[in-house]
Amino acid sequence: MTSNSEAAPIKVTPWMALPGFKESYPGILAIVTIAIFCGVPGIPWPFTVHHLLGYIDHVLPPIYGKGLFLDLLHFNYVVIGLAIGIIIKNVFGVPKSWETGTTFTGVFLHTAIIMLGSQYMLRDMVKLGFTTVVIMVAFVFGSSILLVSMGKLFKLDNRLNGIMAAGFAMCGVTAAVATAPMVKAKSDQLTYVIACSVSFGIICMIGLPPLCRMLEVTQYSFGVLSATGVPNSAQVIATGFMYGFEGGKVAGFVNIGRVVLIPLGALFIYFMTTASEIVGAKEGISIWGTIKEKFPVYVFGFAFIWTLNTMHLFPKPAVFAMEKVMIWFFTLSFIGLGLQTNLADVKKAGLKGMMVGYAAGSIKLILALVVIVVLMRMGYMD
Repeated sequence: MTSNSEAAPIKVTPWMALPGFKESYPGILAIVTIAIFCGVPGIPWPFTVHHLLGYIDHVLPPIYGKGLFLDLLHFNYVVIGLAIGIIIKNVFGVPKSWETGTTFTGVFLHTAIIMLGSQYMLRDMVKLGFTTVVIMVAFVFGSSILLVSMGKLFKLDNRLNGIMAAGFAMCGVTAAVATAPMVKAKSDQLTYVIACSVSFGIICMIGLPPLCRMLEVTQYSFGVLSATGVPNSAQVIATGFMYGFEGGKVAGFVNIGRVVLIPLGALFIYFMTTASEIVGAKEGISIWGTIKEKFPVYVFGFAFIWTLNTMHLFPKPAVFAMEKVMIWFFTLSFIGLGLQTNLADVKKAGLKGMMVGYAAGSIKLILALVVIVVLMRMGYMD
């Protein structure tokens, strides 16, 4: 006979996989402390890595009128936090007491991505013009197909293939970060893709301006080209401003539209890299079941905050505050990511992944240059 007092089954949630605070606080405290020394908003602490790099830039002679670390290489909260974490992990080692706290890196990361939605508005895309929007959408999704196809041709791991496609097809670090949880990429793979996209962006920054001056590309067209072909958002804007003030403004504006496409682009890449699981009727896999199991909830959070901001429901002080919260959580997540990254594992990826990213990125950039120059000559672009 069954008793009526039987306990109801406990519903399992993702939060149950996280360790308790008692075991986690040494690692979380360490990450927060490192973040303060890296340099985060709201903490008036002068002895930070960011200030140190600024001092070095001030002492060194400028390059094209700009500082090496902060202006040209763009050592921002992402790069600095990741680099410091990697140095601690691979040079000094991570204490056992910290390891449990680093498992909260995913929570920090998802929170930052959700806050990212407060920084963009859909109405900004309307101002870009039909031709520019078509170019942007075509190259985001077209280059995604190109990168995933090349990755499969060279037999890259699906996880690495997914974030490599996101990093080079959309906006570098942010897109790779947003896609990584969907394809379940490992920390060393994400670090590898970030290194590939950032280094490719540096080449673009150096090579694109002189090439386009030879081709007499207009400021507006160059801004569109920068936002289409350069992977990382910060490098997009820097490349634009290296060409001219108007080019920088256009690059930053067009890049907003590209970032808006991150949720759709990440989903597109996710379905392409996991097509065998979704279409796998032979294995009895349900499409809806797969989506429910693997679709990341934080994407809904990003879309929700983005929609509210598009409707002007956040006052400017709130948007400003959410930007600072976003930077805090991104810094915490990348420090944790660095503390989990073993460079010996990164070496295992070899040159194959970088060759795929560089080859596809170059094809995309050359095609974008040809299309934009032709449209400019025909009078469809300023």
